[in-house]
Amino acid sequence: MSLDIVPFAPGHARQVAEIHIEGQPGTFLTRLGPDFLTQLYRAMASSQWAFGSVIVDGEQVVGVGVVALNTARLFRDIKLHHWQHLIWPVMRQMLRQPALLGELIQSWRYPTRIVAPPGDAEMLFFGLRRAYMRHGLGPRLLDHLMEAAYRRGFRTLSALIDKRNRPVRWMIASLPSLRVDQEISLHGKTMLVYRVQLGSAVTGEEGARQATNETAR
Repeated sequence: MSLDIVPFAPGHARQVAEIHIEGQPGTFLTRLGPDFLTQLYRAMASSQWAFGSVIVDGEQVVGVGVVALNTARLFRDIKLHHWQHLIWPVMRQMLRQPALLGELIQSWRYPTRIVAPPGDAEMLFFGLRRAYMRHGLGPRLLDHLMEAAYRRGFRTLSALIDKRNRPVRWMIASLPSLRVDQEISLHGKTMLVYRVQLGSAVTGEEGARQATNETAR
């Protein structure tokens, strides 16, 4: 399967929202609707406090990873500069589902609940279209993002993962120096904060590729 990995840009936001909805049905952000998610990902792609990559098959985005360089500052940037694009989709959904207000407050407070060491980047979203799973694309994209974060000067990468999300937990289980740093409750779910040392993870991935290449020779 020959696909390209390119930088995440605002023009990818609508398709990234589709991947989010497909991969996380019924979750809080999904319940805020496709218009909200599109504006949220457009804001992330425009912010200096985030970067990401997408896997493209022609014009179709089939995979995505979005990384926050500083989650608190990213959220602040979105609130200050993109609120006018987010408020109307949120208001429409809250008129239909008033209970979303309490969950929204939890989400905005989320960055204050994570204890991050200096030099830590955070994976905010990682997903593939269902039809493109089990082709090795997830590990390939994760490897690419870890290397990109390492080259930007970050030494650890964290991710908040639903304890029940066995596929993602299985995918990252073999990463060198991976550990669970925190366990928190968010939107009624038990979430695990995973953190990996990028130096050993990137070196480990490169070593594995080199060994594979040497074996192939």
